[in-house]
Amino acid sequence: MHEPADGSAIHEPDAAASPAVTGVWVLLDDRPGNTTQAVGLAEALGFPFERKPLCFNARANLPNWLLGATRRTLDADSCVGLEPPWPAVVISAGRRTAPVARWIGRQSHGETRLVQLGRKGGIAADAFDVVITPLHTRMLPHPRRIETLGPLNPITGERLKAALSRWPHLVDGLPRPLVVLLVGGSTPRYTLGAELAGRMGADVSAFARTQGGAVLVVTSRRTGVEASRALSAAVSPQGEVRLWQPGGDSPYAGYLAQADMLVVTGESESMLGEVAAVGKPVYIYPIPQKPATAKTRLKEWMLAKALAHAPSADPVACRSSGAIAALCAALISRGIVMPPRRIELLHQALIDRGIARHFGQALPQAPAPLRETDDVARRVKDLLGLSQASSTPR
Repeated sequence: MHEPADGSAIHEPDAAASPAVTGVWVLLDDRPGNTTQAVGLAEALGFPFERKPLCFNARANLPNWLLGATRRTLDADSCVGLEPPWPAVVISAGRRTAPVARWIGRQSHGETRLVQLGRKGGIAADAFDVVITPLHTRMLPHPRRIETLGPLNPITGERLKAALSRWPHLVDGLPRPLVVLLVGGSTPRYTLGAELAGRMGADVSAFARTQGGAVLVVTSRRTGVEASRALSAAVSPQGEVRLWQPGGDSPYAGYLAQADMLVVTGESESMLGEVAAVGKPVYIYPIPQKPATAKTRLKEWMLAKALAHAPSADPVACRSSGAIAALCAALISRGIVMPPRRIELLHQALIDRGIARHFGQALPQAPAPLRETDDVARRVKDLLGLSQASSTPR
């Protein structure tokens, strides 16, 4: 049931036998945003789960529609832990984990249920039992797809309380109210250079001073050296910058718990989802988008055609959409063409919910926290036929 009829070229043979399945595996790549989503859902499901860190080789750069179901994208050490007995459920997030999840489903002869998060890994919804994608990624409708407002995350009231207890002196010496600025960085569609970083640091510092407080800047792996230096120069001496460090035990949740107000750069959907779950005033600081390329405009046109052909669209439009629209729908549903995400739709959704405002607007009130993970976990259990007493599908 996991395999689409897409003629994927790279496959591995099925296992000779189907061992009993038990437990939950979470497949992890090296992207923190993917890890927070997958682990957050696993925790919300409430079953014991095992983390499976994966390291990838050059084959992982091939597109998923060509890879199909395979573990040949992994290095030898990662393959050691992928052995029977197979789990009842595999949770994976991100493009590179998807072929491995499908391979596990194939080895278990369909007994392992596959839950995939994210637009790149979950665009081909036929290959999984449940796919979870945010609305702003604009995936085609599918009966196995659960759409969320933002990316899932593990932020809960209990986790924030635990972070306060664990790091009680994290921000000692900084005046209140404390404005925590969470900084992402450059992506293929957004650029955060030193000039913009310096201006952002100065803007948020000035805002914090008008409130009688200070700013604490928290960078990420994407921020970069030059942008980090510009931020440090802009917020000193009143504010501080806490630079991202690889590995170790990050006090990130502690910063969220200690903040009085949060400012987050607008290109990071993971951080936007996390700050929305905190329940504190949130500002979105804009990062300019690069101009749309001809390739992006073509994908937008194909998405519009495919939506007209989608089963949930208007029946008349669907019947009259023609072969071009059907082709566009097929290319997108198989993952050959990826619809461009529009993160500004996430911004607007958070603003409409009263969760966030654009930086520079009137001071927002503390909103109700947006915590979708528990609701999604309940829906996943319903779709998979799982009970709390057992992690084996009925």
